[in-house]
Amino acid sequence: MRKFFFIFLLTLLLFTLTFKNILAEDCEKVSDLDEKLSCYEKQKSDLNKSKGEFTKKLDEILQQKTKVNSQISNLSKELNVTQSQINEIDKTLKSIAKEIEEIEKNLAFRKSSLSKKIEVRNSILRSYYSLGNVNSLEVLLGTSNQIKDLAVGFQAQEKLNSQLVDTIKILNTEILDFEKDKKESEIAKKDLEESYKKFIAAKNNLNTQKNSKLEVLGDLTSRQEDVEDKLDDINKSIKKLSEKQQEIIRAKSSEGENGSIGDYEQPDYSLPNPPFKPAFALMSYGAFTHYNGMSQYGAKGRAEAGQKYDEILKFYYKVSTKKISDFPSNISVKGVGTLEFQKYLYGIAEMPSDWPIEALKAQAVAARTYAYKASKPICITEACQVYNSKKSANVPAKWKQAVDETEDIVLDNPKNSQYSSTTGGYSNDSGWDLNGNWPNKAYEKLAGSPWFYKAWYTQGYSTSSSTCGRSTPWLSEKEMVDLLNAWVVWRKGSSDDKDRISPAVNNCFGGNPYSLDTMGNKAEDFGERYTSITSLSVDISNGGKTNSVSFSTNRGTVTIDGNVFKTVANLRAPGYISLKSRLYDIELKN
Repeated sequence: MRKFFFIFLLTLLLFTLTFKNILAEDCEKVSDLDEKLSCYEKQKSDLNKSKGEFTKKLDEILQQKTKVNSQISNLSKELNVTQSQINEIDKTLKSIAKEIEEIEKNLAFRKSSLSKKIEVRNSILRSYYSLGNVNSLEVLLGTSNQIKDLAVGFQAQEKLNSQLVDTIKILNTEILDFEKDKKESEIAKKDLEESYKKFIAAKNNLNTQKNSKLEVLGDLTSRQEDVEDKLDDINKSIKKLSEKQQEIIRAKSSEGENGSIGDYEQPDYSLPNPPFKPAFALMSYGAFTHYNGMSQYGAKGRAEAGQKYDEILKFYYKVSTKKISDFPSNISVKGVGTLEFQKYLYGIAEMPSDWPIEALKAQAVAARTYAYKASKPICITEACQVYNSKKSANVPAKWKQAVDETEDIVLDNPKNSQYSSTTGGYSNDSGWDLNGNWPNKAYEKLAGSPWFYKAWYTQGYSTSSSTCGRSTPWLSEKEMVDLLNAWVVWRKGSSDDKDRISPAVNNCFGGNPYSLDTMGNKAEDFGERYTSITSLSVDISNGGKTNSVSFSTNRGTVTIDGNVFKTVANLRAPGYISLKSRLYDIELKN
């Protein structure tokens, strides 16, 4: 039973790790509301799948409990029947004992009666001889009258003797019968006593079985409570992570930042040299992206490679374009009112107007399709697509050309009409976005996206945004080791422990985080403390995400699921150092 219970706990741990992996993907970074909802729905679906596995396990336990309860009930019924039989045997034994007692009384009475009758007979004979006038000689020599009298006496004596003999015979027969009955009763009593002993043994055995089943029932109840606790944890996680962690993730995701390029191209980016060694940098491929539809920098790279707008759109959306003859003339814009559709498009501020014309045309068709598909007044922020009234009133010539030359053209029934600045070279709809090998030949990299490969340590897109006191994106070995220890506590710690996984230097975040030393001690309590890292490797899957990260440590090689490491790193890394996308790398400079 203990071995079985241990296997159950191991299974529960594996379920728990799977459940934790689900929580890794962060939907807060998604700017488009529809995509954000889609992201949360997927995360919720994964959690519900995990919940379903726990529910199945709970059902199995409840079925086992029902079976064991039935067995206990049957054993209880058997015990009740056996007790009833034992009571009946006991009653019968007492009855037989009473009968034997009556037989013994009768035997004693009959023996007493026989003794008295024999005594009476002997007394009569003695009296007869003592009361007569003749003796034995006189009987032989007496007169005829005397002899006659004597004969009468003898006849009376003989008659009396005969009667006594008959009585004695009857008594003897009765005594023999009673003795026989007594013997048979004693045999019956002995047999019943043996049966009684067997019934007592059977009852004790049934009691032992029942107690054993009750012990199994207790274990099942304990398992049921464990699974119900895990289900409760999942339900709470479906609702939300801790409020503190949500705040940290939102802050590190730069919620509210634009997920697309905007009206002006961003300056180039290069990873600075580390101020110390060994040094570790968390490198994100792309940022603030939902991975759906068109990459704007990818469109620029394709246009620079000579592709036409419809060819660009075909790659990203997997559909052709079409011209609508009865395209609506107006659109309802939230906070602005009703605008002419063309004038609305002139004000779309989603791509720098000096980019290649074919990229601008692709952007115009994507923006027109997105607005055309809107079923309610469209918002003017990055939650929908950015509209700038000043740009609309004074539209740049190149952007006006792109809008006018694609008038009434939309995507032909696309899966979505979304777009984002940089996806890291991978799109959910079209796969790898390359002109050769990834990452160097990714169109986004060829187009010079500053977000294609970046170590983030600022709060937002702008290099002038808050750094929470950090002067570099590089992590020291102690800080990197701390992320591994935080991963241990994330897996093995209590909910209180996990709530304290937040930046140790918390001048930008509240809460009560563990210090680096305390986090290490906590990991040591769980038997898995890390103190050094000598090398690392990152496994990137064909599905456009980091599958796992492996570290060579003082405890040998440890491999961590990519989503789990991203979640822990974003919660624990100091300042605003974070991984912005599911596709990432880690650089080590020794």
